[in-house]
Amino acid sequence: MDEKRSSTKRYGGGSYKKGGRGGSGYRGSSGGGYRGGSGGQRRFQSKLIQTQAPEDLAEYILKVLAKEPDSLMFERKSFGPRRSRVSVKCDPAVTGRLIGKDGRTISALRFFIKAAAGRYGKRVDIVVS
Repeated sequence: MDEKRSSTKRYGGGSYKKGGRGGSGYRGSSGGGYRGGSGGQRRFQSKLIQTQAPEDLAEYILKVLAKEPDSLMFERKSFGPRRSRVSVKCDPAVTGRLIGKDGRTISALRFFIKAAAGRYGKRVDIVVS
């Protein structure tokens, strides 16, 4: 390395973080939160939309995965306007198909339904037994 050039001058001498040295980034500043919103903003809508779409979607996908939709029994339970549970009871042979290898299938389904329900400000849990 040159004696004339130091490591700070090599990269412009400033901080690599967003906002530089002025502290105008999202961390520790009072000028709004991350992504330009205020610090206390919630990600979901303030108005709750009454819908059963995420639960219907979960049931539909589980029926397709099972290949024998008649062997599945669904039970929906609501815990208020923002939370619900979809319980599935089925044969042990079908349970293996729903859960998947190392639980990957049911984990992916839960993640997908969580994203779909989050759009409506809800939370939907899926239980397979």
